[in-house]
Amino acid sequence: MRRTKGVAVGIGALFLAGWNCVACGGSSSEQHPGPVLTATAGNGNGNGTAGDGNGLNVGPGNNGNGSGGGTGVTDSCAAKVSTAQAIPLDMYIMLDTSGSMSDATATQATKWDAVKLALESFLTDSASAGLGVGLQYFPLQKTNVPTSCANDTQCGDSAPCFLKFCSTFTDFVACSVNSDCLATNDQYYGPCLPIGRCTKDQDYFCSKPGTADCAPGPNGEDLGACETAKTSICTNITSCDVAQYTTPATAIAVLPGAAAKLVASIDAQMPAGDTPTAPALSGAIAQARTWAKAHTDHRVVAVLATDGLPTQCTPDAIADVAALARDGVTGTPSISTFVIGVFGPSDVQIGAPGNLDQIAARGGTNKAFIVDTQKDVTTQFQMALDAIRGARLACEYQIPEPSGGGALNYKEVNVAFTDGDKKTVVYVKDQAGCDSTSGGWYYDVDPDTGMSPSKIIACPTTCTTFQGAKNGASVGIELGCKTVVK
Repeated sequence: MRRTKGVAVGIGALFLAGWNCVACGGSSSEQHPGPVLTATAGNGNGNGTAGDGNGLNVGPGNNGNGSGGGTGVTDSCAAKVSTAQAIPLDMYIMLDTSGSMSDATATQATKWDAVKLALESFLTDSASAGLGVGLQYFPLQKTNVPTSCANDTQCGDSAPCFLKFCSTFTDFVACSVNSDCLATNDQYYGPCLPIGRCTKDQDYFCSKPGTADCAPGPNGEDLGACETAKTSICTNITSCDVAQYTTPATAIAVLPGAAAKLVASIDAQMPAGDTPTAPALSGAIAQARTWAKAHTDHRVVAVLATDGLPTQCTPDAIADVAALARDGVTGTPSISTFVIGVFGPSDVQIGAPGNLDQIAARGGTNKAFIVDTQKDVTTQFQMALDAIRGARLACEYQIPEPSGGGALNYKEVNVAFTDGDKKTVVYVKDQAGCDSTSGGWYYDVDPDTGMSPSKIIACPTTCTTFQGAKNGASVGIELGCKTVVK
């Protein structure tokens, strides 16, 4: 019987190299020169794999080792050189601490030990300096659970009280009556029997009251006899309250200053409980959105790190959980969801990686990062975090100020990508207008609403193209020319 004990990131300067116009022609009002925001391509981290890929190196503080020699777009209207900052990145990490995180990996460390080491290394890595990170865990426990119970009524919505159990092949399941002992395939694994507690240590449960089932203890100690339990604990304690997961265990704060508090929070966790994926993801997106509204000049993302599929709370169908990630992307401000899955062979057999891919795809990040427990989990998990950190390099940019001051005409802004040949990226108005083939870009806020945007966002397909750029490629944000629309 089991024992039961009660990234804000200052990436550095992007280079405004020259002045350029990609759609010059027509009226003279479409030919005002504007600054060109460029980034030379180097060896950054790509999205969707737990490893390195080619990305855009945007200067000091980024995660790549860029050595590209591109100087940006320099057409005939180039006239000025300025500097600008890339969008800082903040991430709200929702970390799985369910009981299965105690399972061993091929390196003999538990999944939790391996993941904890990876997270703590990431948080204290000098390359993470300037990144904003916040944390919450799942599952969380309901707030109204009594410390002990003598009957189901005392547990309320946390019933049943663990006074009876059914024995399956792999576990002990709390029950109240025999009918509770039906498996999901209607196979009976009862009966519902009284549970016991050891007379010399009430923290230990036993399965055969009236016997010596308690002896010896795990360290050879005398735990006494097994007697029928008169008090126990409530078993349905997992919270499905989105608001609990929205409230951070550790609020988003900037590294490296925030690292010590984050590490202490992680060290205080012990794996236990179920996997309430839906409320956890909803809470992560809600907290990220709240933070983004208060920090409009930042990119804020949610990171869901889990070792399993939903086992508690509704919705629990993957399509419905993925829809929550989609709502994050299409809401205002838009919140992308990155997903990291820590899976063994049995998880792969039931299609767990593909299920997490659905959440990542609907969350605007293409594919989940899959960590194989038959290999070095710590290295793989940290590589996934590094790749997410690197995803900031090519997907969101601050809007340059017009030269000479004055108001910016948002209908005279263009994004150009040069990788051998120069291509103008089309404007698509909002995230919903992004094309899976041609991509595009949009403002974080539609200027037609009368509000002022603070950043330019590349559509997922375009972002992938930017991150896969070769050395010498550049992205330019150009002012003064009529916007090229889809």
